[in-house]
Amino acid sequence: MDTMTEREREILCEVVELYLAAGEPVASAALARVSRTGLSSASLRNVMSDLEEQGFLLQPHTSAGRIPSDRGFRLYIDRLLQRVALPHRDERRLRAMLSPSGPLEEVLAQASRVLAEVTTEVGMALAPPSQQATVQSIHFVRVALQRVLTVVVTAGGLVDSRMLTVERDFLAPELERISNYCTETFEGLSLHEIRNRLLAMVVEERAQADELLSGVVALTRRAVETQAAPAGEVFVEGAGRLLERAGPGQLEAVRRLLTALADKATLLTLLNDFLAASGPLVLLGSEFTLVGGGDLGLIVSSFQRSSGEQGLIGVVGLKRMDYHRIIPIVDYIGQYLTGSGGEPGGAG
Repeated sequence: MDTMTEREREILCEVVELYLAAGEPVASAALARVSRTGLSSASLRNVMSDLEEQGFLLQPHTSAGRIPSDRGFRLYIDRLLQRVALPHRDERRLRAMLSPSGPLEEVLAQASRVLAEVTTEVGMALAPPSQQATVQSIHFVRVALQRVLTVVVTAGGLVDSRMLTVERDFLAPELERISNYCTETFEGLSLHEIRNRLLAMVVEERAQADELLSGVVALTRRAVETQAAPAGEVFVEGAGRLLERAGPGQLEAVRRLLTALADKATLLTLLNDFLAASGPLVLLGSEFTLVGGGDLGLIVSSFQRSSGEQGLIGVVGLKRMDYHRIIPIVDYIGQYLTGSGGEPGGAG
C-alpha cells in the first residue's frame, strides 16, 4: 500500500465510488467519463490493471470491468475517515430526533430507530453490563417463602431485576428497611465499589451482631453478584431491509447476519470488542467476523455517558453502503450521546 502513488489512490477511490453507486463492475470507459484525473480510457485501464496486481481490485470475468477487493475498500474507507464531515443541516436534524439525556434504555431504542430511519440501513444500539455504572437505588421485595426479588436501578435509568433464593425468610417490613439502608448507603457507587464496601462490612464484627446490617450483607452481596454478568441491552431496527436488498448470492450471508442480530449474547460479544475504539470504526467483508459474511459491512461508534454507562451504536448492512453519508451520521450520534444532550466535541 505504501508504494501506491497519489494518482493510483485517487483512481481507486473513484472506482469504489462508481461501484457503490451502480453495484456493477467498473469499466475504464465509464471511469474516464467521470474521473477527475482527466486520463484516457486506455491510461485508466492500465492503472486499474496495476491496482488489480496489487490486490486492490478484482476482475470477476475477463471481459468485465473491475470491482474493489476488501483491501481496496479498506483504503477507500481509511481515506474517507480522514476527511468526511456531517453537514450542519444534518446535525440539526439529528439533534431534533434524539433525546440523549433520558434513561439509557430509552436512548438506545431511540438511537437504533433514528439510525435506521436516516441511513435506510439496519440501525442498532447496544449497552453491555457496565461495572462502572453507578447505582441509583436497590430494592428487595418478598415474593414467597425464602424468595426475594432484587431490583437494581442505575443512575442512567437501566433496571435489572433478579430472583434470589435465600437461606432464611425475610418479612416485608425488614426488606423495606434493608432497601432504604442500601439506597442511602450505596447510591452513587459502582457495583465494584459496592462489593468492596460489603467486604469491609463483613470484616466488622458489628455487621454480624446487627440484624439490619446482617440482612444488608446477606442480600446485597447476592444482588451484586448476580449483576456480574447481566444480559445487557440490545436494540435492532430495520433488519427487514437487508432481505429486500440482498441479491441471490447474498442471501446466505444475510441469513447468518439476521440470526446473529437475534442473538443477544453474540451481539454483546461484538460490543465488547469495539467499546474501546475511538471514533467511528468500519469493518468490511472478511473483516466482519461476527458472521463471516463477505458481502456485509459494519459502521459503529462507542459512547460513554456522564453516569459511566457505555454503549455502542451503529449501522450494519450489505457492503455496498453509502459510507460517505453514513459514517459521519454514526460518528455524530456517538459523540452526541457521549455529550448527554450537549454539543459533541468533535462533530464536523
